[in-house]
Amino acid sequence: MRHMAACVLGVILLAIGVDGSRVRVQGRQMLMGDEPFLIRGMCYSPVPINESVYFAPYGDYFTPDYSFIWLRDLPLIKSMGVNVVRTYGWQPANDHTAFLDAATNNDLYVMATFYMGDVTESPVSTAADRSKLVKTFTKEVAKYAEHPSLLFWSFGNELNGVWNKYLQELSKSEWNGEKHCDWDERYDDLGGCWVHKGTAPKQGDVCYETSFCVYSRLFSLLDEAARSAKAVADVLVVSAFADVDALPDKVMRAGHLAANLDAWTAQVYRGDSFGDFFEAMGNATSKPVVLTEYGVDAYHDECGQGKDDTAPCFNVLDDKSKSFEDEIAQAHFAANLTREITLSSSASPSCKHGKQGWTNCTCIGGFLMSWADEYWKGSKAQAACTPTIDDPKFSVKTCQPKAHVTCGNWDTSVHDLCGYWLDAAPDHYVNEEWFGVTSPTQCAGSIDILRPREIYWTMRKLWAKTSSQDDVVFPTCESIIEQRCVELGDGGGQPMFGFIFGSSNGSQPCSGHGKCTTDWQECGSGTSIDSATPCCSCELGFAGVGCAELDARVYIGVGAVAALLVLLVAMLFLSVTSAICRKRIEGDLAQPLMR
Repeated sequence: MRHMAACVLGVILLAIGVDGSRVRVQGRQMLMGDEPFLIRGMCYSPVPINESVYFAPYGDYFTPDYSFIWLRDLPLIKSMGVNVVRTYGWQPANDHTAFLDAATNNDLYVMATFYMGDVTESPVSTAADRSKLVKTFTKEVAKYAEHPSLLFWSFGNELNGVWNKYLQELSKSEWNGEKHCDWDERYDDLGGCWVHKGTAPKQGDVCYETSFCVYSRLFSLLDEAARSAKAVADVLVVSAFADVDALPDKVMRAGHLAANLDAWTAQVYRGDSFGDFFEAMGNATSKPVVLTEYGVDAYHDECGQGKDDTAPCFNVLDDKSKSFEDEIAQAHFAANLTREITLSSSASPSCKHGKQGWTNCTCIGGFLMSWADEYWKGSKAQAACTPTIDDPKFSVKTCQPKAHVTCGNWDTSVHDLCGYWLDAAPDHYVNEEWFGVTSPTQCAGSIDILRPREIYWTMRKLWAKTSSQDDVVFPTCESIIEQRCVELGDGGGQPMFGFIFGSSNGSQPCSGHGKCTTDWQECGSGTSIDSATPCCSCELGFAGVGCAELDARVYIGVGAVAALLVLLVAMLFLSVTSAICRKRIEGDLAQPLMR
């Protein structure tokens, strides 16, 4: 009967034109049910000030321990008009269901990135290496296969970037008995095959053949991963590419080898316009395109100015240089780019039959970079000095072109200017730690408050179609910490024996019998709807969420004391009684016998 019912349901779905998938790509459209869907995305990597992805929890702030972070953020992200958030990786051993539940509660979908890092972290040199990688990815996809918020998986991030060295290793790897690709990894302006300043290689060139060889291996690996993931879950699978190495050329020539990828992606930073990107991708593929990153940083840096494009930069935050936080330029760039995405969107009914060669109807949306400034990003700056200026051995000769002399800066409490020169940026410089739609300030521990930049309100007008600011409240330190602990105390009620131990008047944090702590390790895990941090650390003798209850140990202690008193009274009574009896007996024995 069960099989018959399933068969009947399948026939009905087929008859009404639904294939049973909640989401799918059809032609160049992304369909949610039967309706075209356009991604209004936000890149989300909520690393607090003074923490880093390079040490625990290694960027995984998506567990219940850190619920206080994403419960703060997700409602604000939704109010901005976002419908999908993109994460950059988490630890497979951890459970992220609570975070995904919170996304669902806020009517948000998720693109999760399967973290691969560089090739030293995820080797691909042998068939066994690649098989292990695909199996691990598939296992992670299967783990959340039933979750309604998890819409996309990205297999890795920027695998086509030479800095991650996947292309180099695939070129030299064992591949089905084939010889090495002999691909030259150097930039084309240095004699290599990596397209840096020139154009895509022409047919007949050595680079034309060797680049096809190496990309055919990369795309085949992605296809295997996507096919395996789709076998265990109803999800869309992509791989987030960098907009480098003439990506449209590689997609056009070798993209057919990744048939199971649902869309092509790119992280595009070309200025306040995407230029010919959509046109080039429209000619290269019949699949839609997702922009997995776009935008600009919020800092105007004098390091990008001047004729000398090699000298290191000595300016620092809040000095007397002409550098400054430039919210207006950031918002302007984001608005222009988002309008171009909308104009290139395939969500229109006229795009239903879009195919390769159409230079419109190319895009299914994009992810704005990024929710909050990340202070850790200066650690491995693209333009750096080795050693930095605080080292006695510092010399400008050891600095890369246009490097800030304090970078790489591993001090994640400092909002540094580390980055690199880029002509397309409004100030010709990319400051990696300054991409946030919001700017954080540390309250305590891992708890930050967020200040919305102009870009937040600009994007809210575009995405949420409202210019109102009255219905969005960004929490203050007081509301996150003190007010929260007052509420905990208020919720605890009056302590027993208040006349002895004191009582709460309903306005003190933690009922006046504890202190407010922001240590998540002490507070414990939250849930998809409630944060555990901050919490109340209770004084001796008190317990409960708001420290308004007597500790069970007090009851035990009082009981033990009472029992001891009863025992002592009983012993005293017995002792007195025994003494009285003994005296009476002795008195009786002392009297003369009556004759």
